[in-house]
Amino acid sequence: MQSNQEGSRGLNILCIDGGGVRGLSSLIILQEIMRRVENARGGVTIHPHEYFDVIAGTGTGGISACMLGRLRLSVDKAIEEYVKLVKQVFQQKKMSGPAMYRQTKLQEALKTIIREATKNEGEKMSEGQDNKGCKTMAFAMARHHLNAGLPVLFRSYTVSSNPGPDCAIWEALCATMAHPDLFKSIDIVESSVPQSFVGGELGCSNPLAHVLAEVKRLYSDRQVACIISIGAGHSRTIQVPNPNRWYTYRTQDLVVMKDMATDSERVAEEMMLRFQDTSGVYFRFSVDQGVQNMNDGSWERLGETMQHTKAYLRKNETDRKLAESVRASMEKHGVISTTHAAGQISHLQDVTHTLAGFKRCPAPTMFYTGRQDENTQVIACITGGKNERRVCVIHGLGGVGKTQLVLNVIERTWDEWDYIIYVDASSTEAVEKALTEFGTAQNVGESCKDVIRWLESCGEHWLVVFDNADTPSTNIRQYIPTKSRGGSVLITTRLPDLARLAEGPGCICHLSSMSQADGTALLVKIASLGGQVIPGEDIETAGELVQASKREFDFGGLALAIVHAGAYISHSPGMDMTKYLSLFSSQRQRMLDEYNELPVTAKLDERGDTVYTTWRMCYDQLKPESRELLWLIAYLHYDGIIEDTFKRATQSIHSQKYPLPPTNLESQALDHVKRYLSTFLDADGKWDTIKFTRVMADLTSYSLIDFDRRNLTYRVHVLVHDWAKTVVSQASELAMECTATLLSLSIDRKEDAESLAFKRQLGLHVTSVLTHIPNMGANHVYYLGEVYECTGQWSQRVKLLQPLLGVFKQLLGEEHPDTLVSMGSLASTYSDLGRYIEAEQLQVEVLNAHKQVLGEEHPDALQSMGSLASTYSHLGRYEQAEQLQVEVLNARKKILGEEHPDTLVSIGSLASTYSHWCILQMEQAEQLQIEVLNARKRVLGEEHPDTLASMKSLASTYSCLGRYKQAEQLQVKVLNARKQILGEEHPHTLTSMGSLASTYSNLGQYNEAEQLQVKVLNASKRVLGEEHPHTLVFMGTLASIYSRLGRYKQAEQLQVEVLDANKRVLGEEHPHTLISVNNLASTYSRLGQYEQAEQLQIEVLNARKQILGEEHPHTLQSMNNLASIYSHLGQYKLAEQLQAKVLDAHMQVLGEGHPHTLIFMNNLASTYSHLGRYEQAEQLQVKVLNTRKQVLGEEHPHTLVSMGSLASTYSNLGQYNKAEQLQVKVLNARKRVLGEEHPDTLVSMKNLASTYSCLGQSDTAKELTHKATIIVERTLSG
Repeated sequence: MQSNQEGSRGLNILCIDGGGVRGLSSLIILQEIMRRVENARGGVTIHPHEYFDVIAGTGTGGISACMLGRLRLSVDKAIEEYVKLVKQVFQQKKMSGPAMYRQTKLQEALKTIIREATKNEGEKMSEGQDNKGCKTMAFAMARHHLNAGLPVLFRSYTVSSNPGPDCAIWEALCATMAHPDLFKSIDIVESSVPQSFVGGELGCSNPLAHVLAEVKRLYSDRQVACIISIGAGHSRTIQVPNPNRWYTYRTQDLVVMKDMATDSERVAEEMMLRFQDTSGVYFRFSVDQGVQNMNDGSWERLGETMQHTKAYLRKNETDRKLAESVRASMEKHGVISTTHAAGQISHLQDVTHTLAGFKRCPAPTMFYTGRQDENTQVIACITGGKNERRVCVIHGLGGVGKTQLVLNVIERTWDEWDYIIYVDASSTEAVEKALTEFGTAQNVGESCKDVIRWLESCGEHWLVVFDNADTPSTNIRQYIPTKSRGGSVLITTRLPDLARLAEGPGCICHLSSMSQADGTALLVKIASLGGQVIPGEDIETAGELVQASKREFDFGGLALAIVHAGAYISHSPGMDMTKYLSLFSSQRQRMLDEYNELPVTAKLDERGDTVYTTWRMCYDQLKPESRELLWLIAYLHYDGIIEDTFKRATQSIHSQKYPLPPTNLESQALDHVKRYLSTFLDADGKWDTIKFTRVMADLTSYSLIDFDRRNLTYRVHVLVHDWAKTVVSQASELAMECTATLLSLSIDRKEDAESLAFKRQLGLHVTSVLTHIPNMGANHVYYLGEVYECTGQWSQRVKLLQPLLGVFKQLLGEEHPDTLVSMGSLASTYSDLGRYIEAEQLQVEVLNAHKQVLGEEHPDALQSMGSLASTYSHLGRYEQAEQLQVEVLNARKKILGEEHPDTLVSIGSLASTYSHWCILQMEQAEQLQIEVLNARKRVLGEEHPDTLASMKSLASTYSCLGRYKQAEQLQVKVLNARKQILGEEHPHTLTSMGSLASTYSNLGQYNEAEQLQVKVLNASKRVLGEEHPHTLVFMGTLASIYSRLGRYKQAEQLQVEVLDANKRVLGEEHPHTLISVNNLASTYSRLGQYEQAEQLQIEVLNARKQILGEEHPHTLQSMNNLASIYSHLGQYKLAEQLQAKVLDAHMQVLGEGHPHTLIFMNNLASTYSHLGRYEQAEQLQVKVLNTRKQVLGEEHPHTLVSMGSLASTYSNLGQYNKAEQLQVKVLNARKRVLGEEHPDTLVSMKNLASTYSCLGQSDTAKELTHKATIIVERTLSG
């Protein structure tokens, strides 16, 4: 399935230059590439059209591209046809005319090739909509519009805009070959109009730039894995002999050739510059010697072309590039976007995409060797059960090759699966993270449980891989779907006990040492990477090495050890197999002596995992600076290691200020880290990426560390990571302190977008260091806590800040600035966790100290005052909040100016308080929020966290003002930005998601609202906890949605739970608690439990009048709800008094068209109707209905309520025909929008039945009543 598997892999692109007879060299180079690919895949034949997503070319390169892509020939067959074509076309020259060769010969040769491949010489170039595989392009130029920047594309596929000519393949190829000095132009008739074309080589002999632009057009949302550009050889200036008639023609040929080649290399240079900062993507091949004086028509020199090309392929540099291109194209990891490849580079977007993205299934190593029996067994197991779930467990020693076996199996069965979920099973956290990210990406859920349930019910074929399930405490069983119609599970583990989870034939695969033959083949393959040819005697020695090491040391059969041994031999000049065997043997006693000193985690079986010997040998070959880097990495998390950590730490070496004098240990570590990181500075004191990359390359060359090209991070194998701690030359205490120092140096306290994005990547590294140093020093905690703030891990942050505050109080004193900063940070985190009372206590203490020490108008004092005001607002004490916020705002305007970021924060906070506090101040809040938003956009940019916060606040005010569409637009924008910048489950992202769900509900989009709110609630429970205020708000909102969907019992259950929690957490009179009481009362009313509803609503109304005031929106809402209950109880006069009061307040402040005003107007009209004042009721209801149609649309639930109410009034007035028309419309709309079983639909059914009775249509009325009764009974029984 394109959308699930192919879409996640990078594109492979092949582009072939033109070059006459020299074009043969392009095919020979491609032949070598395909041979290497086939060898790496076990000798399976692979054609270029199966391997590349796009094949393009111009001139003779266009012919090659079409043979390989459009005609689907193998490379060997294409070379055969190319040689025949060159001989047939270029053997005989014309003696007159401007063109040197006959176009008729070219046409005949092309038609022959096409006829043999397709049985139809007139086969069309475009395959239309049937082209689902490789896309083929050939280029030509419009004869009467010779602009090198605008070639014409002949495509094998259709496009919606600017299509090329719809012609036969032979016509397209004649067009791309029609250089004016070689062949005459060709006319192609389209829509009865002939168009004349000349060769694409005329100014476009290397069409790669145009190819990449077309790829972006075709695959705008895809990534590029590999671009292979093949030239036809370099050219040099030709000295022409004395002119005569014969040489006149030869000169034409040579000049044409040189112009084309010069253009090719110019574009090649441009491409090199374009991709200079993105390694491992763009590969250029072109024979550099021997073809300089070879003419386009020199058919007799084909053998010479082949020899020069073979010599070029034997060069070390060419061999290295070939190996890299094969690796990149086989792995198919998307490295850069098609937009980037096309030259439209947006660095910020690429970085954000990288941060927000999640890991895909890796490709197997290109050097995978052997294990044929195990491959067959595993493939048979996981693909054999067509309608049953299979679980295959692969267990064995660490480093034996379990993961690579699985990745190879996946590669070979790729087309069997609709979904592949690759899970790092090294810990419970990692498993749940991977499953959750898959659920988010596929929109199937927001938790691992959601994904498991989806897999159990999914009818498509899926494969879940739990890799490295080596931690006994991780219960893998709970993550395996219990049933499935077409799914399979693969588990790799060092734990034999997990074999109990296996299900199905051949489901347990114990992977032991590689066979001697397989081990030897793998060792030789890796050792020959450096371009050296392994002689026969060395191959025999390799077999001896594998067998001897297997017998004596029991690790030669470990694939990981063999790879390292081969890498060591390949990387070390002068090292051969015999010498390596001798060196290795001398390490035996040393390894046996050192084994007892290894950590428990390294002792994988009773005999010992002596792969550490190979690692030690590789380590000993490292440069000193590479070893030191490994020491620092050893205590970071083993994955997600980025250059930016080292760069930022280096740049802050002299500027980072720690709050306490360093301890002796901290001083040693700081000195060591400063000295080491300074080696990565250039002469100007700037970070030197090249030096850092060189050191990393040293580590990667020995396979001690890997570069993840998809996520642009470094990764250490978990075993190597554990082992690396044992080779650090420093005491472990100092080594751990050095890594902590590296991290704390890299972290600043800034809040710009770049700094926040960086800190969000450090979560696992901070956790790793804290695991090793549970009692981390205060100097480091001061900075590490910033990371948990950015990642939203507030509980972890509290655990850091509480002891930090105690240390600062003890060593610095109660009123020291750093003590107060820490106290403020802890208070802020308490607030994030909903612990507002604790936050208030600390903030009052901080504010009093700041006032006393610094003065009332000091920036720190104002900051403290603003924080306390925010807590008052959270506690519902809006008047106290307003007083403080006004004071802070006035001071900041005076001291800092109108547009200082701190001033804007104050304006936004005050506006937020207004929007929560009083309906009369909504418009004032809106004006302030617009002012803040515009200023923040101007000063901070569109996606700064503060700008997004302003946008969210304004959206909330729009929602309060009933302008739901405006609210939705802003909320969608904020949500998308926060997902991209913060991630799906950051608390701020969840808040945005919850706000959008509420707006969907207000817009009547209840199903969308429910889906989003369930997602938010589950994530909030997981991230923030069951009783966090945000979780309770989300729960309450979901209950309201259930109520609007008519699912009152579900609503009641949630509302009772929310109310109890709010009372316990926030107190009886907190605004959120009162909202909970109000919502539960409304649900009781809908359930017909009016007495209970009345008691609760009176309780809420009195509390709100006292706390919020008479005209607060929540007070008016309570008044309206109580009036509704009075109406249900038949106390219409009481209802009328309350409703009139509520309506007057809303009309005065919000106007007639506000949604809330219309609700209250409709309610009052209903009461008029109950009182028999039908004309008054009709007047109000017509006004409400017309406004709602205009503002909300014909089928919004509120519009349908108005229509039903007016119909009821018409019925009371005896206007039954009018009533019937409206009621039929309401019933049909509710069936469509809400479903037949919704209570509102059933009410509409009964109302219409009553009207039919009044019209004398008794049978119709009985039929409709009977239908409603059946639905009710079915619903109650269900």
